[in-house]
This record gives sequence, structure tokens and C-alpha cells, in this order.
Amino acid sequence: MSLFFHKKAPQTGQQPVKKRDVSMMICPECQHQQPESKIAVSTYCRSCSSHYKIIDGKAATDSNIPKNPFTSIGSDQANDAEATDRQAPEPNTPDAPQAALPDHQPNLPTPKRQPDTLHQIDDLRAQLTKKVSSASQFFHRKIERRKVKCLDCEHEHNAPAEASSTLCPACGAYVSLKNYIISNHWNGRIETRGNVTIQKKATVTGITIRCHDIVVLGTLKGGIDCSGDITLNSHSKIMGHVSCRRLIIDKRADVAFANEVSCEEAIIDGHVTGHFVCRGKLHLKKKAVLNGNIVVANMTIDKGARHNGQISIQA
Repeated sequence: MSLFFHKKAPQTGQQPVKKRDVSMMICPECQHQQPESKIAVSTYCRSCSSHYKIIDGKAATDSNIPKNPFTSIGSDQANDAEATDRQAPEPNTPDAPQAALPDHQPNLPTPKRQPDTLHQIDDLRAQLTKKVSSASQFFHRKIERRKVKCLDCEHEHNAPAEASSTLCPACGAYVSLKNYIISNHWNGRIETRGNVTIQKKATVTGITIRCHDIVVLGTLKGGIDCSGDITLNSHSKIMGHVSCRRLIIDKRADVAFANEVSCEEAIIDGHVTGHFVCRGKLHLKKKAVLNGNIVVANMTIDKGARHNGQISIQA
């Protein structure tokens, strides 16, 4: 029994070319030798990519056919690329050239430099000390306070000047510290220990204003209960009761009080009609004209001032 082993041909897409069917072709352009089939009539050089005909087993130049379009790179370019690869240094070596930066770079933030001198460190320390000092002054600043008289029990206590309200420590009543600026007709209730301003074209009627300081530039037909100053600079007829710490009547004012005025101090420089009880000093300036009786502890009359009525001096 005999066994026979047959070597199979490689499984490729083309049948193997037998040596007797191949001849060596010499490129007429670059003299490159390459095997070609004997039945071929033309081919491309595998070295320079030039096309040439095969006539009677010999290569002949064909100038009408361009170079091989399927070749991605010519022989000269391939050689140049290989030479460049051989000459180019490794990217991590010291001889490697730096990569070219683009002409227009984005505006990236410049990193802050660390202080490298004692002078810069001292400047930073001084800036930090200044900020700490400012913060300390903010938290430990002195809070301005003012006196507030309770609207119910008239107990006087201190409250922050910037506060909008407070509570009386004696009776626990709520005390508003809201300010009012009246610019038109007003007949609503005003009870506050803030300040009130009645502007020129404003009119207040039918109420008694309770406040701290009040400035009357318009028309007031009512009463005033003021823990501070009353400043009158208009023509007004005040029908209600008036009490204050200090009464100031400007020289352009013409004021008539229907009820007795109670104050600790009075400065009059305008035309006034009414009876006054002044527990302190009453000063009549040179433009003052006062018609009414006065009960006063101390009185000063400037040259030119006039008074019509009785004066009672009480210690």
C-alpha cells in the first residue's frame, strides 16, 4: 500500500503564474526590472510609475498614457519621504524641533506669578492687614443712636438712628420711626417718631400729627404733637393743640394758632398770632410780630421786633 501526498496550491484570488509564462521587463525610464507575463501588452513600472508597452517581449515607451493613477506616491516622493523619516529626530530627543505655534493664539489668562522677592511678600502682607482692619472696623463700628419718646407713656429711650421701628422698654408699646414726605392733600393719621415734611403745594387738614421733627412748607390745618422741632415757613392756621421741644417760625411765615402753644424754646422771626407757654427761652428776632399773651421763663427781644399782649415771667 502506498500513500501519495499532493501539495495544494495557495487559496488566492488569482492562479499562480508559472515561471515559463513570465519574462523580465526593463523600464525604459528608470531601468527598473520587474517580472511580467508574456501575454501582457503593457504595464506600469513599479518604481517610477511610468507606463510602457510590451512589444515582442521588450519594453517600449508609450508617451500618450499618463502615469499610474492608482499609485499614491511616486518613486521620487517615496524616496524623499523615506529620507525625511530617516533624518527626522525623535520627538522626545533634545534635537527635535519645537512645533510651530499658530499665528493667532487664544487669549488665555496669564498665570499669576508667585512672589519671588521679600518686597512683594511685604506688599501682600500689608494689603491683607488693611483688609482685616477694614472688616474689623465694619463689625465694631459705633452705632449712632437717637432719643425716642414713646407715643403711649412718653418714656424716652435710645434707639438706633437707622432703625425703622422700636419697642418702648417701659410699656412695651410699638413705636414707628417711619419718615413722611407729603406732597399733596392728606387727611390720614400720622403717628411716628420719625420726621415729617409738608411740601409747598401740600395740604394737611383734620388730623393731629404726632412725630419727632416736622417742617411745614405748605398748608397745615390741624394739630401737632412733636417731640423734636417744629419749623413753620408758610401761611397756616393751626386749629389743634401744639406742643414741641422747640418752635421755629421763619420770617416769611404768617401763622395763627387757635389754641395755646406749649414748648421748651421758641425762635420767632415772622408774623404770629397766639398764646405761648415757653418753659425755656423765647427769642423775638427783628422781623418778628407777635400778637398774644406769653408765659415765659426767659425772653430776648431784638431791635425791630414787636409784641402785642401780656408777658408773664415765671422762673
